[in-house]
Amino acid sequence: MLVKQIPKDFYVEELINIKPKAQGDYTYFWLIKKNWTTMRAVQQISKACRASKRRFKFAGTKDKFAITTQAVSAFKISADALEKIDLKDIKIEIIGKGDKQISLGDLEGNKFEIIVRDLIKKDLEKLNKKAEGIKSGFKNFFGPQRFGRGNTHLIGKEITKGKLQVDVEILITFIGDKETETAQRFREFAKDNWGKWKQILSKAPKFLGIEKNVLNWLVKHPTDFAGALRKVSKPIRKLYVHAYQSWIFNKALHKLGKKDLPEKVPVPGFKTKLGKDTFSREIKKILKQDNIKLEDFKCIRIPELSSEGTERKTIIKPKQFKVGKPEKDELNKGKQKIKLQFELPKGIYATVLIGELFDEKN
Repeated sequence: MLVKQIPKDFYVEELINIKPKAQGDYTYFWLIKKNWTTMRAVQQISKACRASKRRFKFAGTKDKFAITTQAVSAFKISADALEKIDLKDIKIEIIGKGDKQISLGDLEGNKFEIIVRDLIKKDLEKLNKKAEGIKSGFKNFFGPQRFGRGNTHLIGKEITKGKLQVDVEILITFIGDKETETAQRFREFAKDNWGKWKQILSKAPKFLGIEKNVLNWLVKHPTDFAGALRKVSKPIRKLYVHAYQSWIFNKALHKLGKKDLPEKVPVPGFKTKLGKDTFSREIKKILKQDNIKLEDFKCIRIPELSSEGTERKTIIKPKQFKVGKPEKDELNKGKQKIKLQFELPKGIYATVLIGELFDEKN
């Protein structure tokens, strides 16, 4: 099974609640992109307009290796200026005007059209068995995107423990499954020469910008690991802690059958109240194994990363769920492909639904 073999295999479009007007300080437009991160695309659009990127707001980031459509607001930038922009693999369609910027609260969900490739008879049999069950709901795991190259939640765990040197070491030396050879060699060198910050920095490839920022700080402040971590942008640092919370949630959810689950359960944080229910007991077990207490999510060494926790639905029912007929896969000889169409609420991962359909591990 292959997802995203080519960008057009994965199409996602925002379902967003905005009410355009004829007048207003904000111009709303659809950003349609391929092979661009949302941040990079918006940065290039702002440059083309000769405007600060802070004047552009959106509800959330979208995949790079895909074709995506999302709404963006531009403060005091004309529709004419936006329509003149010519960037490869970026298209802009004007929606209208408005009095407020677009934010996460405007997003209701996403519509997906996904081609799954490289399928054999066994895969199609699994799909046929699972498809009807998916309509009644699937377990709402956090998807693999939440965990980056595999170390994101590990960094988050050590932040809650206050072990910041360990955090920095994981950030720089951890080798993920999809690392380039250049990155692997650098991380191995860093591990073997830990503490020799100038030497490690001299070997850091240009594309490892986060690691270079951290190392530049350590060259000047060799033992200030809190300061080094603060050279990582705050949204990414917060993602480390959120990834650890998500990992705990996934592990607890994995232990329980669909019939055992209430509608909502906690994603643990320092304000979480755990009860005597099965899910709470699983979370308590995981926290005990990791030697973590709920109050540790206050992250006292880096308090701006504290997380009070939240609740998350356990089961999600996709809307407009459709499975196409199997077709010949033109990219994989002797294999078949199939199209999936569905809508999901915001914050729910399409990759999890696909994993459930084909019995892939989430």
